[in-house]
Amino acid sequence: MGVKIAKKDFEFLQAARPEEVYSDFVHTFLPHPHTAQITRKVNVEAVKHSLRNIIFTNKYERLRNPAFGSNLTRYLFEPLQDYILSEIEDNIEETIKLYEPRVNVTSVKATSEYDDNTVNVTIRFYVLTSQTEEEVDIVLYRVR
Repeated sequence: MGVKIAKKDFEFLQAARPEEVYSDFVHTFLPHPHTAQITRKVNVEAVKHSLRNIIFTNKYERLRNPAFGSNLTRYLFEPLQDYILSEIEDNIEETIKLYEPRVNVTSVKATSEYDDNTVNVTIRFYVLTSQTEEEVDIVLYRVR
């Protein structure tokens, strides 16, 4: 399989619109049913996907980048008290500041659901190219 080299800037955009600033592949790598191209997420959805990826990645999971990730699994089997939830919030905020330069985080809120053994995390942020505040809800499960 050969590699094509684009001779013009617009040659390989494949239905890209000028307002698409950020683009990322969908993690399943399934082809789009009509175009047969790998599906993409764009703009805010791409950033949300990236945030989830960063948060769910543990340290030493990436082969050539062992420091990447948030390493939240170490908190999941601790007693879920206020100081642990505060540490989870601080860890997520620091990780996003380190690894996602497209985002300005306004707040991170972690709450525990004792009956379901979960931690619900809500991240509010601004994408640098947008003026609207966005939100990502992530659920961390405490199961073995």
